[in-house]
Amino acid sequence: MNVLILEDEQRNFNRLRRQLEEIDTTFHVEGPLANIQESVEWLRTHPTPDLILADIRLSDGLSFDILRQTAIPSPIIFTTVYDEYAIQAFKYNSFDYLLKPINSEELAEAINKVRRRTLSDTHGEDMRRLVEYMYRNNYRYRERFLLPYRDGYISVQVKNISHIALKERTTLIFLNDGASMNISYSLDELESQLNPDIFFRANRQYLLHIDSIRNVSNYFNSRLKIHMKKYPDTEIIVSRERASALKEWLDK
Repeated sequence: MNVLILEDEQRNFNRLRRQLEEIDTTFHVEGPLANIQESVEWLRTHPTPDLILADIRLSDGLSFDILRQTAIPSPIIFTTVYDEYAIQAFKYNSFDYLLKPINSEELAEAINKVRRRTLSDTHGEDMRRLVEYMYRNNYRYRERFLLPYRDGYISVQVKNISHIALKERTTLIFLNDGASMNISYSLDELESQLNPDIFFRANRQYLLHIDSIRNVSNYFNSRLKIHMKKYPDTEIIVSRERASALKEWLDK
């Protein structure tokens, strides 16, 4: 089986390649392709791979842009650190997804599903529906919010947000200048609208802008404590389960 990997981090590619070699030593692995332009050019000039493993977030955008520009007949397994990407969109017969860090057993099972599945004539239609679904659901990340202010409205730039918090069932945006205001979205909705390279879901209560973090310290029971630049009195604790994801996010 010829496997193409779309991935913008070398260590993730190396891990995937090792896992594939452990699953089947006969796999021929191509890649990594780190951006949309490189991937589109490769797919247009090389034989069609038997399987594509595609990171959703590449260095210059979403890998769904590659699907818009090429007619890919290959089955695709998407990989992502974040689970906010309209998971139902991946339930078409020709698609699967895996959350990072990728578990070897889950990867093997996903590949077995590909092997058991015979690509049907509906694959192209499934691909078109997937791309349309993603863009219909606004997978261009937000740059601003229009919020009620006094007797009118105010436009808030995403770059000016320090963090977003859930307090007593109310979602509040906290700005770098110390101002705060209500917003009529849940944290889950905001997490899906904001660039995951810039915002991190620390826990059920907090969504943080990367530039708002002063430092991170160790806390009890392998948890982490985040210290904020503009809000030093705000204590944000990251669970042991989320700690590795936070460190990986900060280390990009």
